[in-house]
Amino acid sequence: MRIILLVWCSLILQPVLASDLASQAHLFQQAESFILSQPQESEIPVSEVVANYRKLELRWVGQDNAAYNHQQIESNPIFAKTGLFNSNAKIESSAKISYKRLKYQTTNQDGIQNVSGLLLLPPAKIKGIILYFHSTISGKLNVPSLHFQDYKAEMLASIFAANGYIVVAPDYIGLGDNYSAMHPYIVYPRPNVDDGQSMLIATMRYLTQQQLLKTKSSLPLFVSGYSEGASYALWFSRIYQTEPAFRRPLLQHKLILKQTVAIEGAYDLSGVMLPFLLSNQVSESVNHYNINSSFWGSMLKPSLLVNALLSYAYYNHVAVSNLFNPNFYALKCVLDLPLCGHATSNQFNVDSVRFSNTNQFKLALNYFFAALFKSSAGISYSPLDNSVQALVNPEMTTDKSLLKVVSQADILNWKSTNPISLVSLAKDSLVPENNSAAAYAGMIKSGSKNVKYIKVENNLLHARAILGPNVADHVSFELYALLIALHEFNQFK
Repeated sequence: MRIILLVWCSLILQPVLASDLASQAHLFQQAESFILSQPQESEIPVSEVVANYRKLELRWVGQDNAAYNHQQIESNPIFAKTGLFNSNAKIESSAKISYKRLKYQTTNQDGIQNVSGLLLLPPAKIKGIILYFHSTISGKLNVPSLHFQDYKAEMLASIFAANGYIVVAPDYIGLGDNYSAMHPYIVYPRPNVDDGQSMLIATMRYLTQQQLLKTKSSLPLFVSGYSEGASYALWFSRIYQTEPAFRRPLLQHKLILKQTVAIEGAYDLSGVMLPFLLSNQVSESVNHYNINSSFWGSMLKPSLLVNALLSYAYYNHVAVSNLFNPNFYALKCVLDLPLCGHATSNQFNVDSVRFSNTNQFKLALNYFFAALFKSSAGISYSPLDNSVQALVNPEMTTDKSLLKVVSQADILNWKSTNPISLVSLAKDSLVPENNSAAAYAGMIKSGSKNVKYIKVENNLLHARAILGPNVADHVSFELYALLIALHEFNQFK
């Protein structure tokens, strides 16, 4: 079935050679083999989960920065106080967190989808359920449910599950078990919100069947997300509040939304994110987008562009050749990297490379090095000019259909009666703070009374930096940001 779908998708998007189909079919087989090799469930002691988190922290920020961050977290009231950084705290326990790759069904523009997600069960009394929408993942197999000890799963387990919350984390349509589909990236929030609802319902059915719920009373539902996932979290809250048909099946399972914490989200795609991608922050005399360092934007902008345009091409039946600069699409890298298109006997392009079982950073590097060239119009992409203009067909930047889809994904001006906390760094190099400021202003203007904006100064937390100051930025902030969400959730007793 998946091979048939691959052939159909290829015919829709662009003419494909038989050799390309064979190569892509081989990638599908490799993906299936990898999925089958991974455990579907496991139990990991809290002490091991916490130890893994600490190792991750040291690898990301370094020992000196970690020690500094611990002091800041313990003294600043916006963070939950969990004992995560105290080796003598009660969190060091032989009690176990249960991990499960939950398989269920949801729907999108193409109909019913067989999808997957990570379900975490706490070792102690259940405080509630957290629906968590993860940040952008480069690669279809780099999802938490296939990597129980990868950094996203470790953060969710050590911060949320270890402190009494059931965690429901969808892999997303087009990722994980559903690798054969196209992920409806951030310009299509509704399918991802529906996916979250579907996993919540599947979770409640699973817990009931396994007799894992010891209470018949309602469970408080909390929603959070980071980066890409923050947008879905905010959309989930809006749809839950405004659409009774969406809310009803959740209420039937006694799930009542208490609060949403959206962190570092891209809420203003048309007014902030698209202009940010198309402009060059390296040479800006005025810091219009409140970035911390242009380096991270230069490194990761191509990856964001790929996810957005491939999704748009598929769901709007637009040929990929009409969107991308052909050299960039073919991964014609300036360096001979393993996944680049000019490597020996390699069929990878910016789409098919996502099926490979390689980590996110390597994939982002391949996109970056494929971006370093001059377009036929003489426009270049480089660490000195990080506008993505060179990577796309010039006509696409003003295409009315694309701009309409982008603007429909904005979530700014609406009234919430449910508590919402928006969290953002004061300066973010990949998802500008302007997004959160615009969302907060729009919600307040629309009459929202229970909206809070937590703006975090970058120097509150330290991190390793290749270029620029050694302060928290978009990637490193995720390591600690969930402690802010946990603090917000813990206030609901």
